[in-house]
Parts: sequence; structure tokens; C-alpha cells
Amino acid sequence: MSKAPNKNQKLIILLIVLVTLGPFLFAYTLYRKGNAAQLKMNNNGDLISPMINIEKNEAITGKTLLGKWWLVYVGPKNCRLECHDTLYNLKQIRTALGKDTHRLERLFIAHPECEKSVCESFLSDSYPDMKRITMNTAEFNRLFAGVSHHFEREMIGEIYVIDPKGNIMMHYSAEMEARAILSDVKRLLRISKIG
Repeated sequence: MSKAPNKNQKLIILLIVLVTLGPFLFAYTLYRKGNAAQLKMNNNGDLISPMINIEKNEAITGKTLLGKWWLVYVGPKNCRLECHDTLYNLKQIRTALGKDTHRLERLFIAHPECEKSVCESFLSDSYPDMKRITMNTAEFNRLFAGVSHHFEREMIGEIYVIDPKGNIMMHYSAEMEARAILSDVKRLLRISKIG
């Protein structure tokens, strides 16, 4: 006749089961209650992997961009109202950073086939503090062909984030909502100790 397990043995077995299954049950409960967003670690933009370092790229004058975060708008072939809206949104994103505004700069890279006089006069009048770069077609295609969508770049332009080490590390469609980009930028600045 075997002895029934005493209270301590039952308690130990119960604790082992709880310690093993507890975290899974907790995560499942959070997920089922609609709090899955709290567990989500996704960015709104597309991470570029491997990142492209622009430090040695003379066309983009990489060395002058080091030390700060950059929000880059690569303009479309023909700048329309959407182009103006995107430039405005980039300014608003920077302003919304408050005390971190000084950590983020804005850069406009004109499409090689864009009519320069139109871009230059609009930027000079509306956004004189925005840095501007022009490239020839070969340089432009070499830099962006591997990380973006040709059709989108031609029609509406694209937005990139460059980190303080000169890495093009994130990509957005120009149609991405400004608040989604702002959310990513805030997160990057919060976790970054540089720039």
C-alpha cells in the first residue's frame, strides 16, 4: 500500500506547472483581449537590409550628412500637388519632435529628369532651410535602384531615413501617413544614443 502524496509535493508540482505554462497563458490572454499591439515590434516603414552607407558617395556628399538623423524625400519625375504635400509633411514631422527637433534634418533629392527650375524655386520660396542635392541619372539609379520601386519613385517619389552614421536604413512610400513616419522617427531617436 503506497502512501498518498503529501501537501508539499502537490504544491511543488503545481508551482512547476504554473512557472512553465504561466508566461504562455499570460501572452495568450493579452492577445485574446486585443492587446496584441502591445506585443508588436513592427516599424511602419520598410527596413533596408543590408543598409546602404552614403559616406563615400560623392554625389550625395555623404560626409556632410554624418552626425544627424535625416528624413530624405526623393522627388518624383514631375512634382505635383502630392510632392508639395510630402514636403509639408516632412516639415511637420520635424516640428512635432519638440525638444528633439535639432536631431533630425530634412533633405530633398531631385529626380534627374525633374525640371530643376520648378523644384529649386519652390523649395527656395517654401522650404529655404531644407538641404537639396541633385544627381545625374547614373548616380541616382545606382543609389536607389536596389532599394526602391522604380514606378513609385517616378510617379510619387519616396521617403528614406538616414542614420547619423550615414546609413540609408528605412524606406517609405511618399503616400505613407505622416503620423506613421513620425512614430518610427520618435522610436529611433528614443533608442538611439547618437545624433
